[in-house]
Amino acid sequence: MQAGKSLAAAIAVALGGVAMAAAVSDRIADGTSAAAPMQAAVSASNTGRAPAAVAAAGDEAPVPFALTLHGEIAGLAAGAPATATVSIGGRSYPATVQGNAYTAAFTALSGDEMVVVEVASTRARYRSALGSAARLAAAAGGDAEVTLAERASLRVSPFSSALAFMVNKALGGRDAGSDAEFENITRSIVGQHLATAAYMLNGWTSGAFPLPQGYTDGQQALEAPAAVYNQAIMQANSAPAMAYLYDNADNVALTGLTQLPEAMAMLGPVPLNEASVAVSDMQVLYRQSNGVDYALFEEEPLVNHPRYSAALTAQGAVALTPVGAAGSRNALRAVPVAGGGSVQVTVQRVSRGHELRRLVVGDVYSLWMSRSLWFDSHHSATADFEQEFSAYSWWSAFDLKAVAAAHPWSQLLSDPLVSPTYFLPAPCNSNRRAAHLPAFGKCEHREYYFGQAGTGYVFAPSTVNDSMGLDLPNSARSFTPDLAGGALRIMQAPVNGQPLPSATFWRYEEGDALRRPVIYLSSTSGGYMAGASMALMPEHDVSFSKPAGSWRGPSSQGRLAWHPLPTSTFEIRRLASGVQRDVTVFDNGGEPFTPGRWYPTVVRGVSDYQYTAKFGSNLPRPVADCASAFATGASECAPSRVRHFRALQRVGTRLYGVVDFYSNAALKPAGYSGAYEVKYMDSRADYIECVSGECLTEVAGTP
Repeated sequence: MQAGKSLAAAIAVALGGVAMAAAVSDRIADGTSAAAPMQAAVSASNTGRAPAAVAAAGDEAPVPFALTLHGEIAGLAAGAPATATVSIGGRSYPATVQGNAYTAAFTALSGDEMVVVEVASTRARYRSALGSAARLAAAAGGDAEVTLAERASLRVSPFSSALAFMVNKALGGRDAGSDAEFENITRSIVGQHLATAAYMLNGWTSGAFPLPQGYTDGQQALEAPAAVYNQAIMQANSAPAMAYLYDNADNVALTGLTQLPEAMAMLGPVPLNEASVAVSDMQVLYRQSNGVDYALFEEEPLVNHPRYSAALTAQGAVALTPVGAAGSRNALRAVPVAGGGSVQVTVQRVSRGHELRRLVVGDVYSLWMSRSLWFDSHHSATADFEQEFSAYSWWSAFDLKAVAAAHPWSQLLSDPLVSPTYFLPAPCNSNRRAAHLPAFGKCEHREYYFGQAGTGYVFAPSTVNDSMGLDLPNSARSFTPDLAGGALRIMQAPVNGQPLPSATFWRYEEGDALRRPVIYLSSTSGGYMAGASMALMPEHDVSFSKPAGSWRGPSSQGRLAWHPLPTSTFEIRRLASGVQRDVTVFDNGGEPFTPGRWYPTVVRGVSDYQYTAKFGSNLPRPVADCASAFATGASECAPSRVRHFRALQRVGTRLYGVVDFYSNAALKPAGYSGAYEVKYMDSRADYIECVSGECLTEVAGTP
């Protein structure tokens, strides 16, 4: 993972050298014809960047300096006494506590020393990682007094304790050694896990939840073995944890909408140990040309331009109010029916607005939460249903254009002697969407060839046809790449006068020579979406001739900052006989699986098929294949899902490539050879890593 400190420096260089033009077309950014200018600099107030460390320059020894902290303690049992201690560089300084406030004076020997404050009280041991002494000194200004208004981490609470704990656990039981390390680790935190930890700490301390037998405070219970912690969570019902966190986490209030960058990317957790192949959830908040409204692009394609009017709440949060039908969409969900039970129907989901709160400010990456208010309705003879509900999300957010300026596409595409090829996501219009979805959305990743003098060709991808077989088309279209502000914008040539989707890609991590993580926005007439993927450069001599064996992917191999650890691992097992199983390997020894068949493809890939059959009046169920199902009495059967993986690169036992998923719900009788109801499910950059079996013999040096 790119270190936050070096990235902050790269951003400063990138933004200080040039003024950048708008990187996203008005179709995406605003739906108007006037391009919004891009900010040419990122201010310290926007990023939270501290000035230079308080230390002597050059080879001189650091100069000690003193600071006084004025903080707050939250979430203690009513009337419970408390003590507070500040720790820095192995030294401890007692604080004076009065009510829920504390004051502590300490001396830092170097600006790089990290500062922690700890509070002990009835059933509680809270911590807050305050950051480096230099960061605190920067917040203090010239008076050497740091207040809560200047540094939100001076609030010691269940939230600060859960945050410090998650970072410590991700680092193997130690605290972060620098502001940059702390900031980068927070990008990998699973928000639901942190929320649950904070929620449980608050409940244990207040007495709302009983401590596990033999435990004396919440921190001890949080550090308990997973079985003890999980049992406590189930007994407490942690469903409201995200709502609790949103209401009780630190709040770094905005004082004006100008503190928001022009384009703010908000990502779910990214892996600790490698560049991001894909991200579980993401959004992009994009300022519109009038300077007041914002578009909130989501991974889910939207028919209406997602334009919202923005305002600050009294607490300094960003309130987004939909303009027209912004954010509205159809969704599938189970709704109750008269007489009991439920039925799955298409509901109309209307956005009633979003609220964004900034929790922690970093040099490059900040922590935010969002609360979204939705209204679902369905009225038919089948069901009559209405419900308003809130949904919460945890984000690592950053100035997308500033980060992209530090990782410009021009570095990869401006060499006159090189014509690189990258596989990139290519949203499109298609009749292969589920009935409740818009025609615009994810399609296969496609191969883009970047030629000389601004020319380019995009090649049609391999795809599963209506007979559930693999097609290998041999066609290409021209496109025009445009480089501006570090971004890459791709406009394809129209076909029969019909406009094709345009897409803009930003590199948000360095990655390596063959793998470049990207965020993209794409739009067409009546469709808008955002996404995160990886630009993959193919190796033309990649070897993939032995798919048999056990394989794992990012969901199993990618390490996040979570607590407790997952209790299961997903594994794809391909037997030499052609049998394929999607297996969930549980820690307790259980290994349930969904059966299927696998087939090698001519494009250095493998297709995994799953099947569904109907026996008599029973509901359809998974089967190993249709031939054996018909032989044992099935009346109907068909492939229900295809997962097609195309290998592009090999790194030891790991293969990087693109994976496409297709589904079919139509069951057919024996002997059927016509078309099925094939639908797109997903397309993403991915990897599979061989962990055992014949596939290991294809790796050089492996017996």
